[in-house]
Amino acid sequence: MRLTYKYRLKPTKPQIATFQTWLELARRQYNFRLGQRFDWYEATRTPVNACPLVVSIAPVEEIYKNIPLTRTVTKGKRKGETVSNIVEQGYVDWFSVQRADLKPTKTLFPEYKELDSQVLQDVIDRVEYAFSRFTKPDASGNRSGKPKFKGKHYYKSFTYTQLQHCDLTKDERGRDCINLKKIGLVPIVLHRPIPDGFEVKTGTVIREADGWHISLVLEDKDVPVTVAEIQPTEENSLGIDLGVENYVTLSTGETIQHPRFFRKSANKLAKLQKRLASKVKHSKPWRILKAKIAKLHQHIARQRLDWQFKLAYWLLGKCDVLFVEDLKLKNMIRRAKPKISNEGEWLPNNQAAKSGLNKSMLDAAHGQFVQVLKFVAWKFGKVVKEVDPRGTSQHCWNCFAGVAKQLSDRWHECQCGESLHRDDNSAKLIKKIGLICSIVGMVPASLKTALNLRIERSPRCTA
Repeated sequence: MRLTYKYRLKPTKPQIATFQTWLELARRQYNFRLGQRFDWYEATRTPVNACPLVVSIAPVEEIYKNIPLTRTVTKGKRKGETVSNIVEQGYVDWFSVQRADLKPTKTLFPEYKELDSQVLQDVIDRVEYAFSRFTKPDASGNRSGKPKFKGKHYYKSFTYTQLQHCDLTKDERGRDCINLKKIGLVPIVLHRPIPDGFEVKTGTVIREADGWHISLVLEDKDVPVTVAEIQPTEENSLGIDLGVENYVTLSTGETIQHPRFFRKSANKLAKLQKRLASKVKHSKPWRILKAKIAKLHQHIARQRLDWQFKLAYWLLGKCDVLFVEDLKLKNMIRRAKPKISNEGEWLPNNQAAKSGLNKSMLDAAHGQFVQVLKFVAWKFGKVVKEVDPRGTSQHCWNCFAGVAKQLSDRWHECQCGESLHRDDNSAKLIKKIGLICSIVGMVPASLKTALNLRIERSPRCTA
């Protein structure tokens, strides 16, 4: 089992200067290595209209000019063996090439000798991950966007990939400290102890608006990772509908109001940003205001996350199985589609209203809340099951009949006699769909599947 614990650091001024220097050197190395990947990627691509497609748009001699074709392994079981840097179809094993190039880098730029070798190697790991997600699809066939070069404010952490032997001790003043290689004893706030049997695997030093933190990955191989298996029933399950007007609506009829943490701090944030715009960029007053704005954003995010955890504990205290919508938030917060008349003129498309709705949805952070629910459920040995949200607001929970509604229609009226708020109807329908699909083990649960199962079991159903 693996856990991640985050602690606050209280570094001295010289240690803060070291942290900042390491971040800057790691950022430069990241940008340089990413640039190498882009140069190779652009040089070996061929336009779609070129023929044949396998021909490079750059001469082979130019492509391989600065890349050694072989290298000698210096560590491990294959030490001393000569291996090729070129893999199938002429592609370069960039991960190994850039890892091997770190040693010459320290010779050319002596300041990199101050960095721990693990920290420098992790930079290559980050480049590899970012670029592979861009060039290779995942199991679902999706790829990430093109990686970006990191500015000074966007590279905020460095990682010790092997921190097994870190010492959590006390210094001469009696403060709890963590021993980081090439930095020394750094004071740490141990607000909770490391569980017995767990050992530290990695440690990531993070710069945040209110100071420095360290995220420790802990592992205990003797503790199995278990997934609860609970058969949902009418009594032990609960359905919830996520929304903006009401943050959560339960299938029991209870509602939880949206706290709107960002909206409540919007005026204060606007005043600070207005003052920031009048200052000279990078001046001392500008930096002070920039720090205040960052701390306010951090405060809003922490408020929201703390409230979501408390709500998750409360919800999972009421049931053993929780059914929740599997929302496609990326699609829901897109801009409104443009409208064009037959004469080619632009028509109003209510983008202003859509922008306000998008801001409220981002303030609600439903995606983060679902992840919190899953973590708390795993911690308690309970289950969170996702239901396809398509049609859950357009059908009656009682008879499954279609009842078309616009977003502005907040009340559900059905021919079967059901009359209730649309969020209450959706929460009840989500629970009903989850229960029907769980009986036969259909995953993922959806309205379409539930309707088919209901019709198979009840041929005379009028739904």
